[in-house]
Amino acid sequence: MRYFGGKARIGKELAEFINHLHPDLGLYVEPFGGGCSVAEHIKAKKRVVVDRHPDLILMWTALQAGWLPPTTVSEDEYKLAKDEDSSALRGFIGFGCSNSGKWFGGYARDRTGRNYAQNAHNGVLKKIGNMQDVEFRNLDYRDVPVESAVVYCDPPYSGTTGFSVGKFDTVAFWGWVRLISKTNTVYISEYSAPNDFEVVWEKVVKTDMKDSNKEKIPRVEKLFKIKG
Repeated sequence: MRYFGGKARIGKELAEFINHLHPDLGLYVEPFGGGCSVAEHIKAKKRVVVDRHPDLILMWTALQAGWLPPTTVSEDEYKLAKDEDSSALRGFIGFGCSNSGKWFGGYARDRTGRNYAQNAHNGVLKKIGNMQDVEFRNLDYRDVPVESAVVYCDPPYSGTTGFSVGKFDTVAFWGWVRLISKTNTVYISEYSAPNDFEVVWEKVVKTDMKDSNKEKIPRVEKLFKIKG
């Protein structure tokens, strides 16, 4: 399933890097679970994936319990789902059948007639097969209880399209990271970070954004950690 701002292209590499640094990982926590592209590859005794979006967590927990999402979603069904109550189906449609995986960012279609619902169906079932033991929680990142854990954060990037459930306060986020870094090891995906953080991993990747020549714009994805 495509997820706006997700780590589908580099999730496995990030997970391998974290596991290399923490080969006997006990507790792993992801406060911005999203598409779970890193969490699905992490090896840990316990994995906790959190997201503030209720429909997303409802979707992952339903999949964990054996729910099968649809393989076709019409444009009319897509439009109706937007105004329905929170549910696993609404979470699947709102992300999996939208342009670039952006929450109800427009019904996804292309010139080839690609079936985005089928692609999303296949993608989430493949992921959930690797996450049957994951504990999913619907919480704001600031309410996540963390202690003696490895924490991986993939927040809305500063200066980009924000949270699907409200504006994101980047300054407050970095303050929270400083606080929990006292008792946890915290890694953050971003393009840039405050001066008291250092880059521990980076890679040039192509984004879904295009320049005037319709070429995908490359960006340097970085993983930060507080210095010291």
